[in-house]
Amino acid sequence: LLDLEQPAKPVRSALRERLSDSGAAARALEQAKRVLASVSETLAAAAPSWFDEGFAARVIERSADDFDAAFGRWRSLYDGVQQQLAAANRIISSPATDGRERDSANRRHVDAKNQLQLLLKSGSTQNHDFYTFRYLASQGFLPGYNFPRLPLMAWVPAAGRSRTGQNDEGSMVSRPRFLALSEFGPRSLIYHAGRMFRVERAKLNITSADGASADSTLPTQSARICTQCGYGHLAEAARTEPLADVCEHCHAVLSDEGRVNTLYKIENVETVPQDRISVNEEERQRQGYELQTTYRFMPGPGGRIEKVLSVAMPEDSSDPVAHLAYSQAAKIWRINKGWRRRKDKRQLGFFINPLNGRWSKQDSPDEADEDAPEAAPRARTPEPTQRVVPFVEDHRNILILTPVAPLSLGAMATIQAALKRGITQTFQIEESELVVEPLPNANERKSLLFYEAAEGGAGVLSRLAQSRDQMAIVARAALELIHYRVEPHPQAFRVSDLEKAEQLTPSGTRVCEAGCYQCLLSYYNQPDHEHIQRRSPEVLGFLAGLAQSTVKPASASESDGAVSQENGALEAWLSAVHASGRSLPDRTSFRAAEGTATIDAIYQAARVMVLLQPPTPELRNLAADKGYSVLEFSPDPASWEATFIAHANVFGQASAPAS
Repeated sequence: LLDLEQPAKPVRSALRERLSDSGAAARALEQAKRVLASVSETLAAAAPSWFDEGFAARVIERSADDFDAAFGRWRSLYDGVQQQLAAANRIISSPATDGRERDSANRRHVDAKNQLQLLLKSGSTQNHDFYTFRYLASQGFLPGYNFPRLPLMAWVPAAGRSRTGQNDEGSMVSRPRFLALSEFGPRSLIYHAGRMFRVERAKLNITSADGASADSTLPTQSARICTQCGYGHLAEAARTEPLADVCEHCHAVLSDEGRVNTLYKIENVETVPQDRISVNEEERQRQGYELQTTYRFMPGPGGRIEKVLSVAMPEDSSDPVAHLAYSQAAKIWRINKGWRRRKDKRQLGFFINPLNGRWSKQDSPDEADEDAPEAAPRARTPEPTQRVVPFVEDHRNILILTPVAPLSLGAMATIQAALKRGITQTFQIEESELVVEPLPNANERKSLLFYEAAEGGAGVLSRLAQSRDQMAIVARAALELIHYRVEPHPQAFRVSDLEKAEQLTPSGTRVCEAGCYQCLLSYYNQPDHEHIQRRSPEVLGFLAGLAQSTVKPASASESDGAVSQENGALEAWLSAVHASGRSLPDRTSFRAAEGTATIDAIYQAARVMVLLQPPTPELRNLAADKGYSVLEFSPDPASWEATFIAHANVFGQASAPAS
């Protein structure tokens, strides 16, 4: 499919011409319209923000580019293997190399050859990760619900024995990204085909490896995570600070406590066989990593941030029980901050060799690494090291539930388990298909983040956020699960009524005290077992209020500080950009300069702030500090087209008649 003789490895020209053929596109568009017409009533009722009259045409128009882009992961793996082969060859052929270094280089050379053979495997067999249709499904280009979308891959070398009558050549093991961040974490152990392997190194993407030298570092990102709501503000480019200094979701001032520096995205790792581990390593593996999840609402086709704000309101009260925020395509980052047992909790990340991606064994780069295969008896120059914080990212349907009244850590942990179990039973989905995590972190729980781990999403969270009674049904199911009888018909009840309706055993005793595996405890929430208390008055009060509530859209005063999108000038400006076919901004309508100013739009690549009103001196200073230029638009919409044309490097060329 690809022309490997060219550096960029593009799709072969003959195939690209067929994929871009206007006749084929016209036939595909005609068929697509017939399919959409058959489900038009369903689409009209659901009113998804991504669907409009031009949806099918846009998908087909960009299909050839999407097909080409889907091979980006394969190209990265291929380039990395070629680089590993070249590096091993240089060491093997050098007369200054001693025996131990040459043996290590030979091992890496054989490993790279096996990886290359796997990447180039041809034939009709479908039982490998790079069979064309399986690979394209894993990259999200083709529908494939049996394969993890956009997985993280680990190379497991040959075990040195025959398997199924054939020589074992090694294999690529795939895991969903959020799971793999811990399972394939630095120096973690994985079990495969009856053997134990250690994650030895991260495969550096080719651009990072090319840019690193003996005295340089890998390009990393910085982030500021809101300590109030857990919203993530990542830097737009490598080694730059995030622009916002006020949370774009809840408007809290961002503090240094939520800062995470030297973030590095992990996509592929390599392992080596491991025969045994020490007692200390076994205990560290049992404790695991400190992980943090953060999220960000993303703009839709019209440039507007896609989120639905609602409240759960009891029938007999004017005060809501909880705020809800739903987004169907939010970006989620999962960050690995380090081992839970590390000495200094303020020190985040792991040491890595920026030249070859090898993880350091020790927490400090100054300590000797006894397991280093490159180690030699003679003195040698120490390996370069850099501390990085690994992370992965993906897009998911998310729902954020925030109780109006602050609750204790134990109450939030119990509600988290109860609502998850209530949702899975109400909608008949597997427990592994829904993930619930506390925000902003496990030690300070103010909100609950629900996201769908199932490929493509199960459509559950949108119903909870927009249906009037689904959240109440889930809350009632949760109360039944924790051994309290709730009448099937809606009626007012209080916590005291629940206490009288607690389910008992035939002998008259409670079914359980704090929680049991029949109600709240499960394999997935083991770290929270010590916090769960099903009989807590806080828990019963919240679930009782939620069970008697209806979900309705949030008013401006009930949106919990979210930035109002009812900005008429911004709406008109975005419509003008969209109508002319020019590039939409990366961000719209958010606070800056400690809440004293609002930036209407941001174009990150061009580093331009767009303002529809004169900027304040504070905002001009902020823009200068961050390396942004300020572009002012006149209040008169008639003059906007001239500004678009004058700044084509920012907005691009018009692809449709301007309205």
